[in-house]
Amino acid sequence: MQHIISSVTRRFRNLSLLSRIRLVICGLGLAICIIIILISLLYYRYSSGEQTLASARRAARTAAGTFEVNYTNIIEQFVFACGTKEFASDIRSLSNASSDAVRLVQNELTTLSHCNYLVHSAMILSGDGNKACTLYSSSLQRATDELFDLRDLETVNGITLLPRRPSPLRSSVSVIPLIFPLSINAEEYAQLTLDGSTPDVYVILYLDCGKLEESLLLNGSGQTSGVFYLMNQSNIALNADDSSEHPRLLGSDDTAAFLNTLRESTQDESFASRPGSWLIARKITDTNLILLNLVPRGSLANVLGTAGASLVLIFLVVLVIFFAISLLMTSTITRPVNRLMEVVHQIEENRYTQRIEFQTNDEIGKLNQAINRMYDTIQQQMVRIKEEESEKYLTQIKLLTEQINPHFLYNTLECIQSEVLRGDSQTASSMIQYLAEYLRIGLSYGADLITVTNELRHANAYIKLMNQRFGQSIIFMYQIGPGLNQHLILKTILQPLVENSIRHGFGIDAPGIPILDPTIQVNFSSSEEVLTIEVIDNGSGFDVEEAEKILYASDPEALQHVGLHNVYHRLITYYGKDAVEMTLGSIPYYRNTVTIRIPMAVPARAESR
Repeated sequence: MQHIISSVTRRFRNLSLLSRIRLVICGLGLAICIIIILISLLYYRYSSGEQTLASARRAARTAAGTFEVNYTNIIEQFVFACGTKEFASDIRSLSNASSDAVRLVQNELTTLSHCNYLVHSAMILSGDGNKACTLYSSSLQRATDELFDLRDLETVNGITLLPRRPSPLRSSVSVIPLIFPLSINAEEYAQLTLDGSTPDVYVILYLDCGKLEESLLLNGSGQTSGVFYLMNQSNIALNADDSSEHPRLLGSDDTAAFLNTLRESTQDESFASRPGSWLIARKITDTNLILLNLVPRGSLANVLGTAGASLVLIFLVVLVIFFAISLLMTSTITRPVNRLMEVVHQIEENRYTQRIEFQTNDEIGKLNQAINRMYDTIQQQMVRIKEEESEKYLTQIKLLTEQINPHFLYNTLECIQSEVLRGDSQTASSMIQYLAEYLRIGLSYGADLITVTNELRHANAYIKLMNQRFGQSIIFMYQIGPGLNQHLILKTILQPLVENSIRHGFGIDAPGIPILDPTIQVNFSSSEEVLTIEVIDNGSGFDVEEAEKILYASDPEALQHVGLHNVYHRLITYYGKDAVEMTLGSIPYYRNTVTIRIPMAVPARAESR
């Protein structure tokens, strides 16, 4: 991860200033847009959530009030219908199983079935569960266990609501049984059994679950998209079925604890937040029931709704505005900077012929003035450096040239004197002639460059002098490529190399095997703007590694082949180190080679002189 971050940082730093400014401004704009949108979304979601919560609270109160009204109405109608001696008498006569008794009881059931629109049907069940009477048939025509699960009677204590189930009379309808356990007292009235003893009869009103949920939702219509659940004292959702959307939440310990806390408190309503939903619980007056409104929290898409497109449009507009600002800023800031960069490039490439002056006095203008002053200073320094370099160059060339000539001149003059003293005027005359030619070409009226032809004549004069001095018969041969006769090269390159061949290869300064036909050959050739000079002899040869060390030695005076060192340093001083290549090869008594490659073109500083 750190490698990726450093790589991205490095790439960002290598971008142009224009690109970095645009990226920073666009990134800043994008960040601001995202922050604004996030804050807007959070605020919108918070305010929307508050509105939804407030609406859900109102819906819970309204729905609870509606259920309380219907529940109270059902209780009142039940008391009105069943709180008479006639009803108690009808109940007692039901044990006779006479048709008149059944008809009287069914009349009471009809009254109860129409007491409220939530009541779907009614049924009377004997206390022992063996007999049942409905609106549609007598107890003698249908088994009791087909109408009611007697195990549910164990949970009945006072007025009790049982969980949702299919209607025993019409299975397509889901109902919630409302059970009244009744006993006939001494005054021949029916009364609720509250002590847990077995009552004489159970009056069961089946509340239509669909109508109940519809009444709750209609009263909360337009206020909440939540789901209402009627919770009993055991925290069981009476109207929930197998397809309920929230079985885990309804059956959780947290929900049970939340409902129990409300029952124990003096408050009528409570609120709890759960992941993904809100819980609003409302007590049902004079019962142990609680109406639970479970409101799911809306997703981001639901929260945004139609505002999502507007937020996206605002985001794009703000982004475009920031991009336009970035273009404006870059054109205002980076355009002058780009002009300064162009000035620097022109100075670097030596193309800054027309001065550029900014008409501003800001930081960019001051930087332009500083660059122009720097350019003037550089030009002055360059002129001074060129003058100093030229003087240094002339001095160095002169010193290297002078290292070659003096000792040879002294020895040659001594040899001529000896020949004169011996009376050999012919030999002395020839040596004077060769020496004159050698000196005339070597001096060249102070010029550094001479033609290839003159350079060969200079080397030939030196060989003739050496033959006369040491009684040698060295053969000198040369080969010149087409068009190279009058080509200018640095003077006195060949003489030091020829001297090395004679002194060290042919045994003048060092003993060795005598050579029958000592030969020195010089070749001049050219290829692709490169002049190649080869000096070849058939002498005793040399150690190539040691000779190569001499080329780069800082103090070659203690070594042999000093002339080789001087030639190399004169060449790199004149042509430049990168333009000169010198290679060595040695096969003793067969072919010993020094190869020099230099540019065909004359350096500019040589042309200026």
